[in-house]
Amino acid sequence: MPPYERVLAVGAHPDDCEFHAGGTLAALAAEGARVAFVVCTNGAAGGQVGGDGLVGRRRQEAERAAAALGAAELVRLDHPDGGLLDDDELIGELVREIRRLRPQLVLGHDPSTLWTRVGERYHPGHTDHRAAGRALLAALYPRAPLPTFFPDQLASGLEPWWVPELWLFDTNEPDYHRDVEASEAAKRAALACHDSQNPGDSLVRAWQRRADDSRARFGYPCEAFRRLPLTPG
Repeated sequence: MPPYERVLAVGAHPDDCEFHAGGTLAALAAEGARVAFVVCTNGAAGGQVGGDGLVGRRRQEAERAAAALGAAELVRLDHPDGGLLDDDELIGELVREIRRLRPQLVLGHDPSTLWTRVGERYHPGHTDHRAAGRALLAALYPRAPLPTFFPDQLASGLEPWWVPELWLFDTNEPDYHRDVEASEAAKRAALACHDSQNPGDSLVRAWQRRADDSRARFGYPCEAFRRLPLTPG
């Protein structure tokens, strides 16, 4: 794979990028990439006790987790947790960040995932994950690269941008398994930053189950992606 100078990861909730791709993002940052996170929702419905009081706490957790992975920037869109819509507002915000950051690689949710198999069990998919994935795909094409979409952004100096590669995490159709053994400690540290979502180390233990499953299958802990090199239409 070519070296990536600019990487953008888009997650529905404050801990999604870390859980699904934290090891990969830490490795890319260590290799010299400028990694930016976009979090679509405010996280107010996460954990066992939600509400407005949780929002500020999750912001701080997300900032610490991004720093633990070596990310250079965290963008919060603060849409309602549990009610994310892949509407023009969200799509336009993602187009803006793509045009501003000009990433060579984007990572995000696979919008087709209704559930994920973990060992012998299944984890249901989240509606916000699917909405974030659909909005990201709509932003990547046709909107971000074509000047006919969101011309107000162009007027403010944001030029169209074509993203050459997309990796979908949270997917049931992976074709690329990235070894994250060397960056697993950074991933665990990032997950542990999400205190409100990690009672009794539940978030870390959820990753451990996936890591154990991948070790049994491949011999090393890995993160799974559907890797899509993109071609201009």
